[in-house]
Amino acid sequence: MEVVVVGAGVGGLALAQGLVANGVRVRVYERDSGPRQRNQGYRIHIDDTGGRALAEVLPPDVRRRVVETACHPGDLLAGFDSHLAPLFEQTFPVTDPDAVGAVDRYAFRRALMTGLDDVVHFGHEFVDYADTGDGRVEVRFADGRTTTADVLVGADGVGSRVRARLLPDFEVADIGVRCVYGKLPLTDAVRAHVPAAFLRGFCFASDGSGRGAAFAPVLFREPPEEYGDYLMVVFTGTPQALGRSDEELFALDPRELWQVVVAGTEGWHPSIRAIVAAADADSAFPITLRSCTRIEPWRTGRVTLLGDAVHPMTPAAGAGANTALHDAALLTGALSGGGPLVDALAGYEREMIGHARQVVADSLRRAEQMFGTTAVEPAAPADRGPDAP
Repeated sequence: MEVVVVGAGVGGLALAQGLVANGVRVRVYERDSGPRQRNQGYRIHIDDTGGRALAEVLPPDVRRRVVETACHPGDLLAGFDSHLAPLFEQTFPVTDPDAVGAVDRYAFRRALMTGLDDVVHFGHEFVDYADTGDGRVEVRFADGRTTTADVLVGADGVGSRVRARLLPDFEVADIGVRCVYGKLPLTDAVRAHVPAAFLRGFCFASDGSGRGAAFAPVLFREPPEEYGDYLMVVFTGTPQALGRSDEELFALDPRELWQVVVAGTEGWHPSIRAIVAAADADSAFPITLRSCTRIEPWRTGRVTLLGDAVHPMTPAAGAGANTALHDAALLTGALSGGGPLVDALAGYEREMIGHARQVVADSLRRAEQMFGTTAVEPAAPADRGPDAP
């Protein structure tokens, strides 16, 4: 059996590792020219679901590399107002110093590529697929190249082209919130002035008018060659709260974009203002927060989906990457277990959809609490009978 995966993100790479470990031939195609081309965020929270999935799919040497390049585990989740008055706090005692509780996205992807030099192919922009008529799928790329496989997996994110072809009526909603990502290199001088809580875990501050800022440390066990420890800084708000239309916001260069954050935190606590002023303005980039509201089963064939390609969600629950890893473990088992292929894929899709529905609903509820938005509500699944996912 041959599997083609479109998308070299976290889920696609984890799936590739699991399949290779189980002797399944797999090729991963990514449209970007390399692993650092796209800004997709900085810090990823790894929860128990993601941790179990990694343990299931990764060979020992790759698992070891993930642990070596992960962040030192944090122990705090806290909320503040814009003047740093505490609103809530949860602590999580660190019982395993080698646990993988948070990772830097770039370092994590590089670790997941360990041993996959002949599997991952950059510079391949997927455009379409077709049934060959003999039980295989032809995959087509923008430059005219093609390949065939027994199974095509769309792991190409929230704007998935594979999903657009497979499920043209699938809806992804804009929840009305924009994020501006940035980061602050953590020098010794900076560490001395950053609030202690911001170096312990994920902290969120809000001014009550629709603007908020998240802070989370990336303290490497082994940093990449390109950079060292940093504090992730994410400014959030509606276009109205940010004072910019989408057309204006997404046209700004990084330094102009960071000035939106500087202006948006005017009057906030001096420590927050100092962090924003000292951040690396050249690292700033904006994103639109999107989520699906309904995930319905489809007729199983030889094309399936994984991660944000099938269940995009807000980052409010910190579960997007973990759910993609969960998918990767499920699909690895389905494609490695023998038996009729379509039956195996149907079982994967049924379990994946059932799990993702609950996570998406939780993510939307938490987004309402964090961002004050009620623009999107999870839709109840249609009645498809007792055997529906």
